Amino acid sequence: MAKLILFGSIVVTFFNVLYFLIVFDIFQHAWFYIFTDVSAQFMYTLNFLASVFCMVEVAEPGYEAITYSLITTVSNTVSPLSLVISYQFLAFFPALNTQEGIATDTDEVRWDFAMLHMLTIVINLTSLLALPLLPRQKKETRELVARGEHSVFWGKFALYSAMIFLAYSTMVTFATVVLHDVYGCFKILGGAGCSAEESSFPAYVMVGCVLAYCYGVNFYLSYWPIVNKKKTFSWSMFC
Repeated sequence: MAKLILFGSIVVTFFNVLYFLIVFDIFQHAWFYIFTDVSAQFMYTLNFLASVFCMVEVAEPGYEAITYSLITTVSNTVSPLSLVISYQFLAFFPALNTQEGIATDTDEVRWDFAMLHMLTIVINLTSLLALPLLPRQKKETRELVARGEHSVFWGKFALYSAMIFLAYSTMVTFATVVLHDVYGCFKILGGAGCSAEESSFPAYVMVGCVLAYCYGVNFYLSYWPIVNKKKTFSWSMFC
């Protein structure tokens, strides 16, 4: 399963890099854009397949549908959150905040878009640091289930995190779509700013909190035991 995610992420990165050919006007064609986008989306399904494989092993008899629904719901909760955070990254690139600014197609706009795209690629690649959290094969998944280990704290932590992410994503999506004329200009929602005096600091803080959550939890669970010498680092953790 870890190998499947690793392969899918690398291929997605390859197709994302092809966007630079479009950004810098090296090769611009509508069908080339569609090809890269569809190919990248197809490879994303490989990562989803890994979660499906886990469902088969962790679901208890009689609870298969509930387990599948729970994992799918959590996965769908994170998806809109990633879109919301990507909008908030626009606070770092003011030239991309409006369609009029993008339409100017100046060198500044192209470089800003390239930097934004590079930032998303780097973040996608660093998500591979979470691979040690995943079992490598079905056999390891069965062994984890057989141990019967459980944690009330991490169970509540995961549940509360999903609820907060869902509430935040819903609120921001509602504010930017339904109430776009009123709230869509705020920088924390990915807008250009409702006034010249509006600070970008709240958007920076929000992005920082999300990144700290993602990398902090992963570091604590995957790498803190290595720092404390309770586990030994090995490259096999990633494949």
